[in-house]
Amino acid sequence: MRSSRTRFLAVIVIVVVGLFALAGCGGGTSTSSGGLTTLKVAYTPIYTAGALQLGVEKGFFKDEGIALQFQQVANPPAGIAAVAGGQVDINYAPTIPIYGASASGVGLKLVAPADGYSPEGAAKVKADPSQGVKYDDSGVVADPKSGITRPRDLEGKTVSVPARKAQLEVTVAAAVKQDGGDPSKIKWITLDFPTAVSALKSGRIDAAGLVTPYIQQAVNAGGRIVSSPAVSFFGGGAVGMWITSSKEASEKAKLMQAFARAAIKSNRYAEAHITEEQTAAAKLLKIDPKVVEGGSEPYFPTSIDTAALQRAADQMYDLGYLDKKIDTSSLPMTQQ
Repeated sequence: MRSSRTRFLAVIVIVVVGLFALAGCGGGTSTSSGGLTTLKVAYTPIYTAGALQLGVEKGFFKDEGIALQFQQVANPPAGIAAVAGGQVDINYAPTIPIYGASASGVGLKLVAPADGYSPEGAAKVKADPSQGVKYDDSGVVADPKSGITRPRDLEGKTVSVPARKAQLEVTVAAAVKQDGGDPSKIKWITLDFPTAVSALKSGRIDAAGLVTPYIQQAVNAGGRIVSSPAVSFFGGGAVGMWITSSKEASEKAKLMQAFARAAIKSNRYAEAHITEEQTAAAKLLKIDPKVVEGGSEPYFPTSIDTAALQRAADQMYDLGYLDKKIDTSSLPMTQQ
């Protein structure tokens, strides 16, 4: 797996080229609207972006002189490519693809925490792994006919993930290895979440790596949750991040700091008003609020633990997803 660095960089380059072709002359350059500075924000279709939507509704970004323009992308590498190529100003990404891109030479900076797992929830899962379903917003859902009942059963099976060498693949691989299986024998296939749910339902794949609210959709269609891998991999703290390019972080430092203040304020409010956040997420994603509410218990951190960042990066290296160990201390844009 050590050659994944080259493959990851190739994917980033290909996606960046595609984004430029699609976007033409349009870019992520901030523009003024009604006295506010507009930031283009890319996100994958998960509940996390609901916290920013809620922050917009509560006026937290307006208070900082910022307007947000949301743009949905298919998966984290696509979002990283968009922010690296200047097509958007801010992007949501889990730490794992951030590490892969950084190791490949893509200049990124962490602006603010987006989501993660509560320390209390992580402790409960460590004591009782069956609690993962309650606290983990990611999971592996299997076709009941596949015979998959635990992580090591994924060996030799066709399993979908939204992007190769990204967060779901890495955490699932770790869970399989920990359970005594060989993750190198998994037949990985790349599918976006809606397509994966459909493929699982039709029997075209054996299992799917999914996140809330797609886990609930797959379960409602007859699937079985067989692993909740991320909370065990990361423990408690921030996992998903709002990121920008190193260039933007340098040239628009004050603007990015203003975004960070508003994002952290949004997270603090969202954590204290989960139902409101779920409603905002459903509105942004255009889905039934009950689907979002039926997922795992969300957690919106207000700080970034640099020691936790390093532990996750070291695990990636140990699993073979990084060519070399990386120092994550330089990734945060400012000290959180």
